[in-house]
Amino acid sequence: MRRAYRTSGLVGAAVLVLGGCDALNTDKTPARVRSGVSELDLEVTGRPTPGSLSVTERVLARLGARDVDGLADLAVEGEGSGDDAERWVARWGEAARRPATARFLLGEKESTVDIRFTGERGTLSLLLKDDGYDDEYGVVLSEDG
Repeated sequence: MRRAYRTSGLVGAAVLVLGGCDALNTDKTPARVRSGVSELDLEVTGRPTPGSLSVTERVLARLGARDVDGLADLAVEGEGSGDDAERWVARWGEAARRPATARFLLGEKESTVDIRFTGERGTLSLLLKDDGYDDEYGVVLSEDG
């Protein structure tokens, strides 16, 4: 005696269960808005790559939000710590809430970004590193403050 099983119903149910996880996420807010990047008043000079501009925007958003952990997460491994991020937030957090101009000086694996905030005398210099030539930069937090 042979039994025929219909697997299409089981497969369909499994797809709905596994795929339904995203369906439960009702937050359709764009990532730029969620990360705070869309709120930046930033003028750009030079020729940034998409990766160098993106990490610079995220650094400024984390500084403005006074998000020490978020800033530390953007650091190049071994080139910054929570203490460095805390120092940066204390020094630049208030300034990062104002309009800024970022001047990009690109290299192959390292880029420098000089940021001038309205009403601030000093310049924040970011050293960005891309170890894999994949346009995904991290910031060196231990160099400035």
